[in-house]
Amino acid sequence: MSKLRKLGAIGTLGLLVSTTLVFGSANTAVSATCSPGTAAPTSPLSGRMLTATTFEGNSLSPFVATTSGNGTATVASPTAHSGTCSARLHATAAVGSVANMGLALPAGTRRAGADAWINIATAGLPGNNVPYVRFFSGATRIADVFRDNATGKLWLRITNPDGTFTYTRLSATSIPLNTWHRVQMQVRANGARSSIEVWFDGASIFSKEVGLGTTSLSKVQFGAEHPRQMGDSYVDDVVVRR
Repeated sequence: MSKLRKLGAIGTLGLLVSTTLVFGSANTAVSATCSPGTAAPTSPLSGRMLTATTFEGNSLSPFVATTSGNGTATVASPTAHSGTCSARLHATAAVGSVANMGLALPAGTRRAGADAWINIATAGLPGNNVPYVRFFSGATRIADVFRDNATGKLWLRITNPDGTFTYTRLSATSIPLNTWHRVQMQVRANGARSSIEVWFDGASIFSKEVGLGTTSLSKVQFGAEHPRQMGDSYVDDVVVRR
């Protein structure tokens, strides 16, 4: 069942005075023990390849990390899906804590897909969630898949043209913490005739035409962009196509 909720104040993004952008190369100072010879990931998603990374170069590049407060976005080891390194996104319940990493899409992108292995190691507070993957059009988060902190179940959230959210539950059972799961999501932005497809651990769990208030996509993101979204996530073997 889907239900509608009113869109929150997106404008709070502009109030994060302490937010800093950290490019992948800056994370090479982290003392992670990586395996550069690890094979690059592959994906059945269609479209032109933008990146296929295992983070074994001890860098988040080409993703750009955004952190504030005590949030961190780093390359970590030995927790990994393949090789010995992965990206770790750490945010707490402290005021101003933010940690995410995003890949900007070329101007005019109408369709994009993300394929990644993600391990949510620590959940957040009841009433919030920990995201698996998010898609943006400009400053607006238009679609994302997340794990609900209270129930552990998987949900899809879509931003409608009128500013409301449509929530669709994607799993009937709880997703255990500290386990790797493959999340694949493809979004085609075409206004009222947009479409979204989601696969979880290789199984198709959502494929539907939806109404979006945009005809272009600007960014694929892992982690939350707003403060006090507590959670620890490891991200590995990421492929992004357009």
